[in-house]
Amino acid sequence: MAEGGKRRDGPEDADSMIEWVLANPRMSLWLKNALRSALDQDPFDVLNDLEILKHLSAARCRSALNSYYAEHDCGAVESVDKD
Repeated sequence: MAEGGKRRDGPEDADSMIEWVLANPRMSLWLKNALRSALDQDPFDVLNDLEILKHLSAARCRSALNSYYAEHDCGAVESVDKD
């Protein structure tokens, strides 16, 4: 945190957060590998790819939930992606 308790968004903070995730044993291997791969890419391209991944993952999650609920007669899932 910077002076006055406000968070700084400089490279040092981003680098510290990345190092923390990579060193944290509770973080998934998938996340760590994705993060390592992203470090070699243009950050704007990474954000675009993450947005696409988010939408595809949300659709896949909706499908899985709808299948589960159909099997258990619980109704359907409207949406898990509000964006």
